[in-house]
Amino acid sequence: MIQSAKGRISTIVISTALGTSGRGIFPYTLLPGYRRLVRAVKDNGTTVLTKSATRFKRKGNFVPLNPLTWEYIQRLPDTGMLNAYGLTNPGVEGCAQGIRLSLGMGFKVIPNFYPEFAKGTETAISETLEAIDLYQKILGPFFWALELNFSCPNSQEAIKENVQQGLKCTQAVMARNPSLFLIAKISRVHPYEFAQELESSGVNAIHGINTIPYEIIFPEERYPRSPLWQVGGGGVSGGPAFEEAFNYNQTLRKKVSLPLIMGCGVRTSEDVRKYLDIGAAAVSLCTLALRRPQEAEKIITTHHG
Repeated sequence: MIQSAKGRISTIVISTALGTSGRGIFPYTLLPGYRRLVRAVKDNGTTVLTKSATRFKRKGNFVPLNPLTWEYIQRLPDTGMLNAYGLTNPGVEGCAQGIRLSLGMGFKVIPNFYPEFAKGTETAISETLEAIDLYQKILGPFFWALELNFSCPNSQEAIKENVQQGLKCTQAVMARNPSLFLIAKISRVHPYEFAQELESSGVNAIHGINTIPYEIIFPEERYPRSPLWQVGGGGVSGGPAFEEAFNYNQTLRKKVSLPLIMGCGVRTSEDVRKYLDIGAAAVSLCTLALRRPQEAEKIITTHHG
């Protein structure tokens, strides 16, 4: 659990799997097991980190109401998933309105925002600051924390090259909003030095990690390229990504001292325990909540608090 002066983050966190509002993703909401998980999240006070918002509406690869785009989320063995979601979202104002409804219903939601560095550093920073102003206006005192997503395998952006952009954005956010609890979500392809510089910049927590690019889990010399290669290759999550994620987080724990939310690849309570044993302050569930919601429900009930 992570505790701050303004709020707390539960030991188990649901990350992205409850959508941009924090209370569910269509068409998963049609499934009884997923709906039971959503109720358990609310009843247990589980922290929800939303799927990323961008400053303005963005039509990515996956459009929930268009079955022709559902191919951009595919199942893999061992409770894995391959997705090229592409940051589909209604923009920060629409996302914030959805979060406000969720908060009113009793969900504990922290928004996630994606700075679009492909637009240029200054534009991305300006849009991030505008987004924070909108969150403050729409969410009021419930807006105490923000997760900045510096990693998305399908964003048409060279993640390895966005380190300096991410640091500049972080510094701008903290200079203008010093009381905001800031979480930085990083990628498997980010160097550990990035996390260290984020810590030096005053970030309050780091979330490691996002989905892992397909070619890292399935190198081309051993496997064919991703069936989603035309839309960015896709990010791998769930069981196939656990070993890579665990190894990265294990080293990350040695590099920084601030609280870490560790995740990617969790399938069972044993995987949660492995992350806690190497120093996670909280453990995030994502793919498990979509593939095996009953197991995710069991985990959040067991680790309530």
